[in-house]
Amino acid sequence: MAERSRKVNGRTDRTTTKAFGAGYGLWVGLAIGLFVAYSIADLISGLLHAEISLPLALDAPLASLTFPAGTAWLVGITELAAPTEALATETIVFLIISKVTLIFTAIACAVALVPVIRDIACGTPFTDRAIRALGALEWFIAGGFGLYVVVTILGSNLASRDLGIADEAGAGISSMQAFLLLGTVGGIELLRRCFSSGRQAQDDIDGLV
Repeated sequence: MAERSRKVNGRTDRTTTKAFGAGYGLWVGLAIGLFVAYSIADLISGLLHAEISLPLALDAPLASLTFPAGTAWLVGITELAAPTEALATETIVFLIISKVTLIFTAIACAVALVPVIRDIACGTPFTDRAIRALGALEWFIAGGFGLYVVVTILGSNLASRDLGIADEAGAGISSMQAFLLLGTVGGIELLRRCFSSGRQAQDDIDGLV
């Protein structure tokens, strides 16, 4: 628990808040925590079973599913669990780096969100600390996802080479993921600028008072 005090009509108003914000802060932390825990468990489980999963974009149908009404072919982006003995060492290294990158990016984003959630919960969202935290969040997302894309493309291409399907499959990165990244970063930048404008308006009001 943390106690904050502020002046209201000449009196000191003391409010007690939770260390990490209100209930919505808990849900944000829980979502990121579950993602990190699942990613770590998936990576460890795969390595224990001598296999690793990777995204691939199937340019040609490699497998089919038979239904009573006919046969369907697998195309587009899918996830493949490949045995580690069929992959070269550098391929496994790149694939592990791609997974670890997502994990550390999620952790960094969670840390960056803590000041924002705390200040919102305290009723003072337009602080310099929250504005700086939103700027850091942008860089964490853009840098982390950018590194993830690079190592995933390298790992997926090497894996398709090792598995002998280089002509039928490529890196499992879609343009939709790039659009999602741009939209997320743009939305955070818009929020950061709103916070900056709110901070300026707050300073102007405090100057008048």
